[in-house]
Amino acid sequence: MDLDFSKEALPLYVQLKTRIKNAIIDGAYPYGAQIPSEIEYEKKYGVSRITVRRAISDLEKEGYVVRSRGKGTHVIYNHTIKESFSRIRSFTEEMKAAHLEPGTSFVEVKEEAVPSDGATAFGIEPGTRLVCVSRVRTANHKPIVYFKTYFAKGLNAPLDPEAYGESLYYWLNERGIRQPERALENFKAVNASKAIADKLEIRENDAVLVRTRFGYNKKNEMIEYTLAYYRGDTYSFTVELTA
Repeated sequence: MDLDFSKEALPLYVQLKTRIKNAIIDGAYPYGAQIPSEIEYEKKYGVSRITVRRAISDLEKEGYVVRSRGKGTHVIYNHTIKESFSRIRSFTEEMKAAHLEPGTSFVEVKEEAVPSDGATAFGIEPGTRLVCVSRVRTANHKPIVYFKTYFAKGLNAPLDPEAYGESLYYWLNERGIRQPERALENFKAVNASKAIADKLEIRENDAVLVRTRFGYNKKNEMIEYTLAYYRGDTYSFTVELTA
């Protein structure tokens, strides 16, 4: 769509800035992408170099792009998924609430030793091996979080990856076990190991948020221990407090 050059129209730099900003917000230019050059914008919209520079300068001030000499202009705006603490929800539910398409790009199921804090919470000996379901979950095909979920022995969780489907909580509810009715969670920031970075398609040592969940059934028996490694550039959490 062309810009409006009529006398009553908004200044051309404002119109161009709005076009570029909307393209960034809509994902046409994702985080880290390089936007077209000033010359390309000049030719595409028939405007002056001054107009283009004014538009991009305003976008830079607003935190959408950054200009680097000799490297062009890159997008630094990043849409984050906001999660509020109100009730226990699966990742699938969280993504649907955010109007994003949930998916799974990696899944592995095997028995492995549960971490020490998980063993203590389960009331089992350190080093005890439990069924662990490891998955990389995506939003609109982009890796968001790497889950490692350990199930209590009494659940007899299968080792077949295809048994679980997209949502582990759906699997629990289908079997009549029911998803956790109470959960304790803690958070900490760490630097991604190479293994985690590869799973989330980020750089080694990039910041990730680790969310540890201890899930309990209505009898107050722990049935789930989950470590979730969230990309720090795509996820944020909101906590509402009242007096």
